[in-house]
Amino acid sequence: MNFFAELQDHSEVKLSILENYTIPWMRKIILNPFNKSKRCLLIDGFAGTGIYDDNRKGSSMIMVEAAMDFYSQAVKNGWDEPDILIYLNELNTDNHKSLISNIESLGFESMDDKWFSSNDFESITIMIENKAFEEFFDEILNIGEGKTLIPSFCFVDPFGFSQTPFRLFEKYLKNENSELLINFIYEHTNRFITHPNEKVRARISTHMGLVGLNDLSDKVSGLDPLERKKVIIETYTNNILNETDAVHVKHFDIKKNRRTKMILFYATKNINGLKLMKETMWKHDETGLFTYDDKQQMVQLDFETILSTDKQMHINLLSEAIYNNFSKRKNISCEHIEVFTIIETIYPLTNFVKPALKILEEQGKITNFKGRKKIKTYPAKTRMDFN
Repeated sequence: MNFFAELQDHSEVKLSILENYTIPWMRKIILNPFNKSKRCLLIDGFAGTGIYDDNRKGSSMIMVEAAMDFYSQAVKNGWDEPDILIYLNELNTDNHKSLISNIESLGFESMDDKWFSSNDFESITIMIENKAFEEFFDEILNIGEGKTLIPSFCFVDPFGFSQTPFRLFEKYLKNENSELLINFIYEHTNRFITHPNEKVRARISTHMGLVGLNDLSDKVSGLDPLERKKVIIETYTNNILNETDAVHVKHFDIKKNRRTKMILFYATKNINGLKLMKETMWKHDETGLFTYDDKQQMVQLDFETILSTDKQMHINLLSEAIYNNFSKRKNISCEHIEVFTIIETIYPLTNFVKPALKILEEQGKITNFKGRKKIKTYPAKTRMDFN
């Protein structure tokens, strides 16, 4: 089967999320005043050919073109040149050759057998490998005792569950400012959890970070498909939160013919990264279901109900959640409310928090505002009392 013949609609959603996240992530990292080096790293562990036969962009081409666009933005705005590293890996030899050709078509030239640069984008460097993902990622992570990766965003989009051992993500997420977006192949994982072949079950255990599958098999046995999926999602989410250094996990459910094909899991330590990914995923929520879980409290939401309501209903629900959490508390900042919204609710900040606070103010549930110049405005430093 040629996986790169034509981009399927359900896969297009996945790549759209990647595309919409990459440039804002680079801007967040490079323009951070604490990042003195102005460096960042993009990683694509299953890079493919870069372009599908129908000429739509694959993940690796999305990353490279995003880096080029951001470089151009930096030059236009007079910012420091961003130092962007891009590591691409593709195991299939023919696909690897096509990938190199497609990268070269963007004006990048080979410096040796795997490193590429461009005179037009002098501070972008691309490495293209032809290895199994485990070997490729291990080499990146073996950076020496006491050393850490530069700020990095890694996209992992395998064809099955046997190529992505959980231990790699444990090691990767120990690095500061490391973010992971992995395509969890739900359909195959779900199908083989109760497989009688011990070798197959062992591969799933390695993939999910479990010692064995007996407990999970017992939990899902006899459950209907929706409950079974919830258990599998909860298990993988808890493993990320409990076994890695990630603090925030968010997932996005992608369906085909009303059945879940894949689930994107995003993991980060950084609340600003979570905020950005929530904004990105929210734009795509009409194509899938998503929930948010954090290390202290897992919040499961019925998105079939959520998605059937309109935006005003969302704002009303958020205003109720904010009030219920802060009721009777004094001198609460808008910044504090934003953090609560990012971590404890499904909602992004843009177009939700301020309208929700406006409702509460009109209802007289928040009063005694400090630090604002106009009524019904909510700068981050504004403080208020909840009645």
